[in-house]
Parts: sequence; structure tokens; C-alpha cells
Amino acid sequence: MTDDSGTRRPVLAVVTSTGEAVRFFDGLTYQPLGDLSVAAQPHEMAIDHAAGLLYVSHTYRSGVYTAPGEKAHEITVIDPFLRTVVDVVSLAPEEAPHGLALDTDRGVLYVTVEAGPAGGGALVALDTTTRKPVQRIEVGARGPHWVAVTPDGRKGYATSKADPFVSVLDLALGVLIGRIPAPYGTEEIAVSPDGRHAYAAGMALHYDAAKAGPAAPTLLVIDTSNDQVSGRIPLDGPACPVHVAADGRVLAGLALTDDEGDPAPGQLAVYSPGDTPSTFNHQFSEPVGQVPITIRTTPDGSRAFVANLRSGNVSVIDLASGATLRVLDIDSGDPFRTQGAHGIAYLPADACRPNKGDRPS
Repeated sequence: MTDDSGTRRPVLAVVTSTGEAVRFFDGLTYQPLGDLSVAAQPHEMAIDHAAGLLYVSHTYRSGVYTAPGEKAHEITVIDPFLRTVVDVVSLAPEEAPHGLALDTDRGVLYVTVEAGPAGGGALVALDTTTRKPVQRIEVGARGPHWVAVTPDGRKGYATSKADPFVSVLDLALGVLIGRIPAPYGTEEIAVSPDGRHAYAAGMALHYDAAKAGPAAPTLLVIDTSNDQVSGRIPLDGPACPVHVAADGRVLAGLALTDDEGDPAPGQLAVYSPGDTPSTFNHQFSEPVGQVPITIRTTPDGSRAFVANLRSGNVSVIDLASGATLRVLDIDSGDPFRTQGAHGIAYLPADACRPNKGDRPS
């Protein structure tokens, strides 16, 4: 997208899973730019800033993690400025791709898959030039859901809702090299910009306290030099999405419930680094919609975007003041059936291929 002077403008893209589309907004004014229909059901997104492309994972044809229908197997490649589908990559016979992590330097997109003919849950490496799978790494866990990669591209961390550990992967050798204890399961994991720490939501949303006993919601702080838990950040409720901003602040989305156990408005909790590498200061918490599922920030770390799955909207939050700037409607629908907002991508104005033009808007 360009403005009247021909200057390219940033773009915000948001997935609606049950809406089977990606919705685009001006990244500054939040004016809707249009929708792009995609295959069922899109979940997460990764940005290739150098190529100006988005990668979208399709996990299930219908349903949710706890009650999936037929499992999908595609990655859709999108030009977010032209708002067109560039390619649809099949990972079949791998099933249920979800978590995405891009190593731009090596031209590899890492994708978690719940299962495949070569074994159980795995991390599949996709060459971004040929768009062909080049590696499959067993993670030793059932249905890995999220993945994060260190900035040097040497190590990956895969989390699982169903197993009591985080899988540590040597990406060069393509092998599982360790398991970090996480007795209550884990949700999303993110790595700091300097690569020294990873942060994982240390209690799966579907954790069964009746079977394994009560758990205190925390963020696990992992030292990536030795793959040990070096600290824990206590939370006011279980977290699902975890994100690290460019300035090192850690953002967690809390999926809160009421006294009857039904979804309640969630929170964005923001923590700044403390005096030691494993301590953090609670900066602020801000109400968001029900069941926050994804968090992303602008490259300068000034704004956060929180996708609220059940509310079907995105909260735009100023990270200096802690105030909500806007709430963008994505797909409110029926809150008992609709996965209204899921993956998020924010592309700055310079994230584009220079030989591409814009589609008129």
C-alpha cells in the first residue's frame, strides 16, 4: 500500500481462523484495506521482511486443538502489499502445521507439525527459495504447537501442551539434544533479541489440575547457554501467547476465567528486565479481550497487538503508557464457535520487494 505521495505505508495483517481469511489494515491509521480468502483454517503467521512475504500455517480443516476435525497440511505464502496468494505449499503427509519460526539468513522456515508418517510430532524445515521440505526433526513430544529459534539459527525450542518438557533442538545436526522440565505443559515460547534467554508460558491452558495437582501460572525463564530454567515470573493467570519486544521487554497474554470457569476478559502483562538476567519488573497490565492467543509488536517496540481469539478482535496497546489505543474488529461471530482472531503480522513500510508494485486500494 502507498499513500497519495507514493510513499509505502506499513501493513497490519490478522488471521481469522473460522473466517478463513487474512484481514489487512493500514499499520498507522488502522483503516481496513481488504480481506484475502485462504484455505481452512489459518492459524499462525511468520514474516519474511527481506522478501516482503507472509507465511500462514493451516492447522485443522475445522475444530480446535482439543477437538480437531480433519487435520490440514498447508502453508500459504502471501504478498501482504498486493494482498495476493503467491503459493500454497503442501507438507503432506505431515499433519497440522502450526508454530512458525523463520531463519532469514539461512532461508529456512521452521514449522511444527503434530504428526507425520516418519513418526510423531516434529519440526519441519522448509527451504524458502524452493519451498520444499529439506529436514524433519523429531521433537520427542506429542503435538508440538509452538517453536522459537535463536538469532544465530543454531538452536530451536519446541513447546507442547501435552508433555511436561520443552524440546531443545540442534538445528544444524537436526536432532533433539535436550528436554527442559515443564511439568504443567507449555504454550508459546519466544527468544530474546540477544539470544540469551527464552521465555515459555509454563502452564498449558488445558492442563488438568485434577490429575497432576494445582499449578501456579508462571513464565519460565530459560538460559539458552545451558538450557536450564534460571527463573520464573509469577503471573495472575495462565498465559498462552508470549512475545519479546525489540527492547527486551517480555509480553504475556493471560487467558483469565470467571468463578464458573468461563472465559473472562484477558490481560496483557508486560515485564521489563531487572537487575539480574533472570529477574523482571512488572511494568503494567492492560485488559484485553477473551482468550488472547497471539502477541506481536512494531519493530520499534512502541505498540503491541494482541489477538483475542474468543472476542474476535485485536487490542492495539501503547507500550509507553500502557493504554489501549484501538480495538480492531476481526470476526466476532459466535464466541462459542468462532476463532475470530489468531495470527498477527506487522510489516513496516520498508519490508517489501523493490520490484513489486501495489494493487490499487
